[in-house]
Amino acid sequence: MKKLVLLLTLLLIAGLTACGSDEPQTDDSTPTTVADTPTAVTVDTPLQQEATVDSIEILILESFPVQVNVRARGDLPDGCTSIDSVETSQTGTTFNINITTMRETGELCTEALVPFEETISLDVLGLSAGTYSVNVNGINGSFTLQVDNVAQAEEPTPTAEPADSNMGIINGTVWHDLCAVAGGEGEEDAVPSEGCIALPEGGFQANSLLEEGEPGLPNVLVSLGEGECPAPATITTATTDEDGDYVFTDLAAGTYCVSVDALDVENEQLLPGGWTFPDTDVSNTTLTLTDGELITGINFGWDYQFLPVPEVDLATCTNSIAFVQDISVPDDTVFAPGDSFEKTWRLRNIGTCPWTTDYNLIFAGGDDLGGELSVPLPSAVVPGQTIDLSAALTAPETVGTYRADYLLADSAGNPFGVDGFDDQVIWVQIEVGIPDPTPEPNSAAIGGVVWEDVCFFTTSGNPSAGCVDVSADGSGFYRGDGELINEPRLAGITVKLAAGACPADAIVPDNTVLATAVTGDDGLYRFEGLEAGLYCVAIEPFSSDNVDLLIPGDWTWPNYGVGLQGINLADGEERLEVDFGWEFQ
Repeated sequence: MKKLVLLLTLLLIAGLTACGSDEPQTDDSTPTTVADTPTAVTVDTPLQQEATVDSIEILILESFPVQVNVRARGDLPDGCTSIDSVETSQTGTTFNINITTMRETGELCTEALVPFEETISLDVLGLSAGTYSVNVNGINGSFTLQVDNVAQAEEPTPTAEPADSNMGIINGTVWHDLCAVAGGEGEEDAVPSEGCIALPEGGFQANSLLEEGEPGLPNVLVSLGEGECPAPATITTATTDEDGDYVFTDLAAGTYCVSVDALDVENEQLLPGGWTFPDTDVSNTTLTLTDGELITGINFGWDYQFLPVPEVDLATCTNSIAFVQDISVPDDTVFAPGDSFEKTWRLRNIGTCPWTTDYNLIFAGGDDLGGELSVPLPSAVVPGQTIDLSAALTAPETVGTYRADYLLADSAGNPFGVDGFDDQVIWVQIEVGIPDPTPEPNSAAIGGVVWEDVCFFTTSGNPSAGCVDVSADGSGFYRGDGELINEPRLAGITVKLAAGACPADAIVPDNTVLATAVTGDDGLYRFEGLEAGLYCVAIEPFSSDNVDLLIPGDWTWPNYGVGLQGINLADGEERLEVDFGWEFQ
């Protein structure tokens, strides 16, 4: 952060004014963050709607338990619109964030885009190790927790307090890393479940991530030895509880080996199968414990060769479904008359009965979409596991809205649905009409404007319009406000377009650069003929092309010190508001 020079000459002020008056006029296609000549209008009708989010950035703070923030950026449609609410929910391993806006009535405002930025804290305390998805108004990202994100106070409590406060604790979980494969033995015929990954040599294996719904394995014998693995001898053992957790207490500082021997007679329940975590076919972990330290997350993932079906009393166990998500054909998808399509649901077994291949997905009523009345499950589903089930369907020939309902049925033909009720169906709902035309391939575009974000002190010592105090204590550190309002455009600036997400270190590798563009006299740049995908737009101030035009100075938009933006393009989409604001020192 820099402090503006307190005294500028009248000549500099006159020069800035002249630049502003000579700013080129733009036509309707000019992409700007805030309109150059805003039109004042009076808002008569309040309007609440979903905010337009352009990009998200996921920040994992250096702390434990880990804290995760999501920074969302986008544009408000006019000066009368403001952020109304930010709501966060979690479904399985997905965080859904919905940002809405409100346009008030009776106000005089400008019809111009106004950029916004919201930072949202996710509730990640207590989450298991694994990869989690984030969706903010349709913009997606993800983050990974390497270990269980559990505060020390929430860790399993030893049965007895250590006699010495300098004695340490080791804790972890042995869990069933779920992966089921249905179909033929050949890879082309195989149908892997959620949680499977393909192996280079062929076949599938569980993904090594401790995910929600994957059960802990009770009654597994875990060994602790002194020294690096493999330890010459076992000094103590622990048995996992019903959640698969184990704990070693009263440990002096030193190096230890934690291991699980699947061939031990006490662990015969594990066979046949193999380890997936901490690595394929690795069943031990070496760690160093300091005085009084608590080490958590020493986990072991086991993938059964044949998915074990729990022993239950089929006469008394219960059948119940939890709907997880639509994998294909969201509600009200538009199909042309007679189009064939496949609807897929992801469901979780939340009952106590295992679902076998004698269970069926059955048509339960509604509109006839030409599907089978009964489709057998492709694989067994134990309680807690998810499965993707599909129905091959055909859109009717008449324009309209159609819905077909489905349930599951057990081996005796008894139907059940969500939460176990046979009237709580899952469904597919479509619109039959004329779908929007498919965009031409390679017809997307990215563009924007690079402008000078003007901020200076007047001869009376006051900050000019366009300045904002960025000091935490109000001590008077001013910078440009990041808004383009009648300010000069920067010509001759080289802009890079790179494939993939923007790098965390803000340095775009040369081998990812797809094209470059140079801003014109109006400060505009544009990349055309792009296919759908993820791109990074970057301007490097210290490059040989830009250093004499930009340095000294810094970025004010899209954020202070940030000169790159990630853009996720859809087919045929035009994103012409990818702007950059620069403040000269």
